[in-house]
Amino acid sequence: MQLRKLLLVVSFLVGCMPLLKAQKLTTEQYIAIYKGAAIEEMRRSGVPAAIKLAQGIVETQSGNGWLVLNSNNHFGIKCKNNWTGKTVSYDDDARGECFRVYETARDSYKDHS
Repeated sequence: MQLRKLLLVVSFLVGCMPLLKAQKLTTEQYIAIYKGAAIEEMRRSGVPAAIKLAQGIVETQSGNGWLVLNSNNHFGIKCKNNWTGKTVSYDDDARGECFRVYETARDSYKDHS
């Protein structure tokens, strides 16, 4: 009987594993986190912060997309032939495309400018 209860509890917990993922960011949270980088780049480059944030929200699914989580790439910037930094492969327009990897979100925001 004890073994049966244990198996039931373990089965339940294993079944709940997909629900235990990290909480997703909301659009409001994305804005709160990255508005400083967007404003900094607006002052430096003239690109409106609202435009940067809007594109970042769309490109990253409000900071929850695979590409941003694995590369800090907030704008879907592809490698091109002049990129010498780290890269990651991601299926976008074509399979296994090369995307830039950034050390920080600010680096991605700056490169976008």
